[in-house]
Amino acid sequence: MDTILAENMKRLRESYSLTQEVVAAALKVPDIYIYRWEAGRAYPDKIMIQRIAEFYEVSVDTLLEKEVEVAPETPKSDELPTNCKMCGGELKHNHFDGTCECANCGKKRRIVEIYPGYSKYNRIVTSIKKANTILNNKTTLASADEAKLLFEQAIEECNKLNDPVTSELIKFCNEGLANVKRFEIYCRGKHFFANKSYKSALNEFEKVRGYRDADEMIERCKGKPAPKKKA
Repeated sequence: MDTILAENMKRLRESYSLTQEVVAAALKVPDIYIYRWEAGRAYPDKIMIQRIAEFYEVSVDTLLEKEVEVAPETPKSDELPTNCKMCGGELKHNHFDGTCECANCGKKRRIVEIYPGYSKYNRIVTSIKKANTILNNKTTLASADEAKLLFEQAIEECNKLNDPVTSELIKFCNEGLANVKRFEIYCRGKHFFANKSYKSALNEFEKVRGYRDADEMIERCKGKPAPKKKA
């Protein structure tokens, strides 16, 4: 039995971090078929070999070569795909780690490998990621202004391109701007608390219950004595 196809099928599947069950579901065959093919105990017919090659986005000749390329040589599409080429499942795009994954078969790829124009969004994505990092790690009003500016700049860049990808990115920006408002309130609460203005701090934290440690700060504010009035 020729083991080249068996070895290449296994190598390609593992390069995409897929299970045999996932590949079987995508090819619409029983799980045991993938096990047997990869073990060299059985051999798929010509039609199935073509489908396997299409699934891994390699040529049949490449699939049957001794040294198979596990990554595509060139990007395949001039626009961002929304459906899996093999099984037709919906592709979930993660713009922040640059990958897309099929919701049906689980096949995962780097977006840039299948969409050559994706690099034009790098600056926008970087701005959004930086703004979110600020909101997750800082607690000053100045940092809120910085995050807000980054989101606004990203939206401005998106409006220049005005395509389906930027429509998705604008949604993240709008969510980020809403988060900035909560962040500003939270920061004011922290400022009041640090200056022992517990009533004012409590008023701010009450507006953003559930945000960060706002609930904990509310309890801390309630436990602080009211400042003594000067005689």
